[in-house]
Amino acid sequence: MLENNFIGFSKDKEYLPKDFDEFNSKNRLRQLFLNLSNNILESYCYFSKYEQKTLSNLSLEQAFSYKIKSMLPTSFIKNKKIVNTKFKFCINSTKIINNYLYSNNKNEIFISNNKLLPVAKLISVCFIENSLQLLIDKHLLFHEFVLKKIKKLHGDKIVIDLGDSICIKSKDFVGVKIYTSWKDIEVKKPNIQNELEDAIKSIKKGEFYQIYLAYPKNNQFTKQIPVYVKELKNKEYQIKAIPYSFRSIIKN
Repeated sequence: MLENNFIGFSKDKEYLPKDFDEFNSKNRLRQLFLNLSNNILESYCYFSKYEQKTLSNLSLEQAFSYKIKSMLPTSFIKNKKIVNTKFKFCINSTKIINNYLYSNNKNEIFISNNKLLPVAKLISVCFIENSLQLLIDKHLLFHEFVLKKIKKLHGDKIVIDLGDSICIKSKDFVGVKIYTSWKDIEVKKPNIQNELEDAIKSIKKGEFYQIYLAYPKNNQFTKQIPVYVKELKNKEYQIKAIPYSFRSIIKN
């Protein structure tokens, strides 16, 4: 089901995670999505802290509609931040923008071009079949969030994005591997089997000896959980399930 694996919206229908930790309202869950989407869309669309908080009072469809309008060269929306008002003409971008503005046109436009204007790129991603929609894999959103935090925290080390996991290395440091997954962890019966199997394989190969399994922090899952594996009893290893907090997103 969409709501189990994706976060976002399709027209006026929103797909948001169920309440957890301090994200206990629709507004905060929308704010969470707007923040996390920055890590995926940031090359052409970025919601400022002010926009995240303000636009969370609207539906996600309305929030993205507002964002698109604010990025148009003819926009009358005042940005708090001073932006470069120079506008370069791009015929492909113009086609996409006009198709969005005059959506009664039944001709679908598909243009793949890395040189599109930011607003045209955003429209091409979330304006589908004459309606606004954007659904992003929640595991990808969490992975990118953790990756960004690790890079900021370990600026003196080498941080490698392995797709399904993240590696931290340095000259004098053997290395740590972190598997990420967006799951609602129950402390007494944690559902970590898939990530644990990957961790065991990595340890058996001799690649890493210290592995973390990262999941979103919730009301129950607030502390690290050491994981002991019977089949690894003769090996030197450390596996822990660790909670990652999203609370910084809603702090002023």
